[in-house]
Parts: sequence; C-alpha cells; structure tokens
Amino acid sequence: MDNQSFIDHTFIRKLTEIILANLENENFGVKELAHETGMSRFNLNRKLHSISRKTINQFIREVRLERAMEMLRKESLTASEVAFKVGFSSPAYFSSCFSEYFGYPPGEVKKRSLNGSGEIKEAPFSEISDTKQQFNEARKTPPWREKQIWWALSVASLCILAAVILIFYFKPEAFWKLNFSSNNRIKNQEKSIAVLPFINDSHDPDNVYFINGVMEAILDNLAKIKDLEVRPRTSVEPYRNNGTKSIPQIARELDVNYIIEGSGQKVGDQISLYIQLIEASSDKHLLSNRYNLKLDDIFNLQSEVALKVASEIKSVITPEEKELIENPPTSSVAAWEMYSRGLELRNIADLENNIENDRQAKDYFQRAIQLDSTYAEPYVELGWISLIYDELDVAFFYSDKALHFDPNNSNAYNLRGTLFLQKGLRKKAEDAFNLAIKFNPNKSPAYLYLAGIYFNQGDSYKAIKNMIKALKLETNSIEKRNNLISLWDSFNSIGLYDEGKKYAEKLIELTGDSTYYYWSLLHLNYNLGKSESVVNYAHKIYQADSLNLGKLLGLHHSYFLGNTFLNLRDYKEAYRILKKYAASMKQQGRKIQPDFYLGYIYLQNGQKEEADFHFEGSIKYRLQIIEQNKPAILCAANLGLTFIYAARGEKAKALKHLRVVNSRPSYLYISSQITRFKISPMVDCIRNEPEYQEFLKNAETRYLEEHNKVERLLRTEGLLESTGK
Repeated sequence: MDNQSFIDHTFIRKLTEIILANLENENFGVKELAHETGMSRFNLNRKLHSISRKTINQFIREVRLERAMEMLRKESLTASEVAFKVGFSSPAYFSSCFSEYFGYPPGEVKKRSLNGSGEIKEAPFSEISDTKQQFNEARKTPPWREKQIWWALSVASLCILAAVILIFYFKPEAFWKLNFSSNNRIKNQEKSIAVLPFINDSHDPDNVYFINGVMEAILDNLAKIKDLEVRPRTSVEPYRNNGTKSIPQIARELDVNYIIEGSGQKVGDQISLYIQLIEASSDKHLLSNRYNLKLDDIFNLQSEVALKVASEIKSVITPEEKELIENPPTSSVAAWEMYSRGLELRNIADLENNIENDRQAKDYFQRAIQLDSTYAEPYVELGWISLIYDELDVAFFYSDKALHFDPNNSNAYNLRGTLFLQKGLRKKAEDAFNLAIKFNPNKSPAYLYLAGIYFNQGDSYKAIKNMIKALKLETNSIEKRNNLISLWDSFNSIGLYDEGKKYAEKLIELTGDSTYYYWSLLHLNYNLGKSESVVNYAHKIYQADSLNLGKLLGLHHSYFLGNTFLNLRDYKEAYRILKKYAASMKQQGRKIQPDFYLGYIYLQNGQKEEADFHFEGSIKYRLQIIEQNKPAILCAANLGLTFIYAARGEKAKALKHLRVVNSRPSYLYISSQITRFKISPMVDCIRNEPEYQEFLKNAETRYLEEHNKVERLLRTEGLLESTGK
C-alpha cells in the first residue's frame, strides 16, 4: 500500500469509527460529522468524494446499513430494533434503504445466512468500500423460491387488476369518485411556497446584489425539496417594491399556501437579516426571526432558513435533499459575493437584453473562479452566456467544469440538456433534464424541455404531464402565456378539444386578447372538418392579430388561410391569399423557403416555374434526410415525398415512398394531419389505391390509440379539467 492509499484508508477508518460511536443518534448527520473531523462540510465532502465517489450522507447511511447487517446476522434482534440501534427513526424507511442497498429486506437476513449445518455464517464488519461485495452471493434467491415469489406476485396483481376492472365497468362513477377524492386530498395537502424579493435595508444601492443573492440562495435551497412546490424567481420578481397588494392577494395570484418575506443589509463583514414565514390563508406569521451574524456564516444561514421553513410547514426532507441544502456552494465567501454580483447583472441583462451587462457579469464570474476554482455555479453562468452568443463548444466546456466539481448541480444539467438539444442529441438531452429535475424538482424549464422531447417522440401523455407541471410552477405572465399556448396546442393535436378550449380561455383571462382563442377554435373546427368555421376564424385572426402571433409562430396567418382554401379546393382564393403571404414575408425581410403546399397552389393556378421551385426544393430536402438515415424523421420524409409526387401526378413514385411508410412501425400523427390525409386534393391520384387506404387506416388507428391512452392516463391522475369524454 503506497503512502497516499494508507492516508486515504486511515481517513475512511476514522470517519467510520466516528459514525459508529454515534450510531444510535438519529440526528448525527453531515454537519455533526464535519464538526467531529474538524473540517468544513465543503472540504469533507470534496475529500470523501475524491476517495470513495460517495457523498457524506451516502457514506453515513451505508456505515449504518453495514452495521445493521452485522447485527441481524449475529444477534437475536428484530428488524425494527436494529433500525433504532443504527440511527433510523423509521423502521419502514430503514427497510426501504436496506432492501435497496443489499437487494432484499432485513427480515430475510437470517434465512439467507443459514448454511448446511444450520449455523449462522459469520462475516466481519469492515469498511464500506470492502463489505458490499461479501453479500452479493447472499442476495441470490434459489430458483424454486424465485418461482414461488413470481407466481404469488402475479396472482396478487391479477386479483387487484380484476377488482379494478370490475369497479370500472360496473360502477364507473365510484371509480372516478374515488380517484378524484384522492386527488383533492393530495391537493389540499399541497405544500406550495413563494419567496418574495427581499428588501434592501441599506442606504447603499450597491447592497442590492447581496440581499438578492441571499434571497435566491434560500429559494434555490427550498427548490431542492421534492415535497415542496416552489415558485421561481421569474414568478416573484413582479412583486418587488410591492406597496399595494396584501399577502393573501399575492398568494392567490401565485397560487401558493405560504409566503416568505425578508429584508436585510451588509455592513462590512456584519450581516443583519429579518425573515418571516407567513401562512397565506390566515395571514399568520409562522416564523419571524432576526439574524445578526458575520459574513462567514452566510452559508449556514441560507441552509438553516430553508430547513426551518420546510420543517415548519411539515415538508418531508430526504437525507439526500438535506445534504444538498447543507452543502455550501463554495469554500470562499468572497467568491460567492463575486458570483452574486455577476448573477444580479445577468438577471438585468435578461430583462433588458443588455450585452454590456453580460460582459460585466462574465468578469465577475471569472473573478469568482479565481477565488475558488472549484466553485461550480460561475462555470454554469459562463456556459449560459456562451450559449447566448452561439459558442456551443465553450458552453460545453463550462458545463463539464461545473459538473466535475459538483456532480449534483441542477443548473449545470439544465445547461447541458439545452446544449444537447442544440446538437440534436435528444436522448442525451432527456437524460440531462431528468438529472436537473432529480437535484431540483422545481426546475420548470427542464419540465418544458422534456415536454418538447416527448412530444417529438410521439409520447403525448408524458409531454402534456410535463407541461402541466411547468405551468403549475411558472405563474409570471410571459412564461405562463407560453405554457398555456403549448397546452392548448397539445390537447388539440391529440383530439382533446374541450380541454384545449379551456386553456385557450385561460389565455383570454391572462392577456385580455382573443387571438389565441380564435386560433384554438380554428384548429378545432379544422380537425372536425367544419371548413366554413375555419375560414371565419382565420379571417378574425388575420384582422385582429394584436399579439403579432404571425411572427411568434414563424408564419403569417395568410399562410394557414391559403392552405385552408387549398383543402377546400378553392384554388383562386388560395392563390390570392398566397400573394398576400408573399408580400408580408417580403415586407418583413424574410425569405420564403420551398414548401410543397405552396407549390401545389402555384401549380393549380398555372404558375409552373414557381411550383417547380417549391416542389424541387422540397424533394431535395427530403431526399437528404433519407440519405442521412435519421430515424426520427425518416417516415415523415417519405410521406412528404408521397404527397409531392402525388400532387404532380407521378403516381408510381408516390406509391413507392408510401410503401416505405407502410413498412415501418406506425408513426403517430396529430389530429390536423389525420384530417388533411382524408380531404387533401394533393393525394387525389392515389386516394383509392389499396396502399393509401392501408396508410390512412393505420394512421387513424395509431392516432385513436394515443388519444384514448392519453385521455385515460391524464384523467386517472386528475390532470384533465373537462369532465366529459
């Protein structure tokens, strides 16, 4: 054993001895272990992770579990008795941790330890890194026993399923009543909170960065608790300098049960803070604390406040969450101050789109890293700035740096997921966003990004579920508006029109503008085949686009209106509208890209040159996709070529590409596409061909399967507002 290995081994043994000496103390955790070793939590965590790749909390838990295994094997104690002896206050939680770590529950230890003579096998207790391997063989269940367990579970599962089916079919109202009462009970128990912008008590405006930094740190710590629903800073920022609205009113607008208010100042290295927790329904102060401390204690304060607040409102905090909250972001308060100054400038830059503020923020983040090169957060912010200015490789470098020093950093995973999306690596992006949510369950942008990924994968249920979660978290008008748009569009796409209409109505309430509402009704009527209503709503949007929806969607309304007249086979009116579209694009300085729908309108009006431009460009693009063999959009490329060649009367080529579509697993089509497949004149020349009839049947079957699945799952979880089918 070399010298460094001996030092590391001695260090691990010392930690183990300290934990064993405090084994029955359920409150002995990260802070206490750091105190016993004479190290800061930050340095202890960094050293332990470098040796064992474990966090402090994980290490403590595994020492407790290893001792529990020894007790269960050698002593005549029940699992509950052992749980208390090794510092678990809950036998159920002990059993869960034990099963996860060893692969079987504590009640089976003695059965698995018996050898042929009936004696209990002895196994000496050793360090965490050496012990787990000893029990791998003991985890294996005999084949006959596995079959018994499997059959028992199968029969039990079938019985439960049969009971549910019987209730559902013969007394469905009882099923829905049971389900919704459960959901209402959960809703009533919901723990939701908003941290309002803290007030700067100092006469020095330069102190704002400090008080905002403290507020944001407390908010971020609370956001790490899964049992809490925490509003992001973007939602609470409009209430800065609020002088008119009461706490109950603000809570109603933010849809939360609790509010945190705070104020304070920093004078030299002295801090004064006043923080209060308010129950919104009664306007009652649950906590009201004043803190006077040195700047060096700022990290302890930020974690202490978050844990006290969570405890007061009886939120469940897992040991992992507690460790994340208690783990200081840096060993240097000076570095945190530099970072907080930079973050303040970044927030202003986002609001004002100010490049100069970004430059100044960048300088502060770099100074923070100079003071502590292991501080993850400045790397993350430098990564976001790099992404804004399209420096993707630089942004990847900063995200790697951040995760190297803090592998549990939610912001870094969110950045990384965004970068993977930019590169078209959706699976890696999905994994990154899920990790962002794991370490911060209130990370609303990650839910939205995941929704987009799932929708592109054809999983509407997961997409909508993530959108609803993001909508609950984000209550400021801009984000809420965008979330509502995504939701009504998604519900319309999957044919849940009543639900889509409700979200469109919420948009009117939020913005006072009916443009989106008309857009929703347009889609609804198009999907239902009500052509006259479609034209009516298209004209209404075209005349009253006060929110400039055309630019938001990337297409002027005349584009959609022109395609509507195409499907109505009114080609002259479609051409008239198309000319308006072309004029609008030219006025905006935007180039019209090849589009086979436009090509068909030109073709039907004798404009062969323009038609060929759109057809040939569309064909070239889709052949490139097929050549690159991109599975995610391969089916769509072949289907597009089917439409183009059919529109040009090239029947053989159209059917060739349609056969490719039919040979692949059924693709998921949205409601408006199903309607278009049924009525579009572009496919008239192949409409009655068996291949096209097969395609249409498969497409509609796949769509209806998805529609029914999404409605069933969302209704079961109480995520649908409409009551009808």
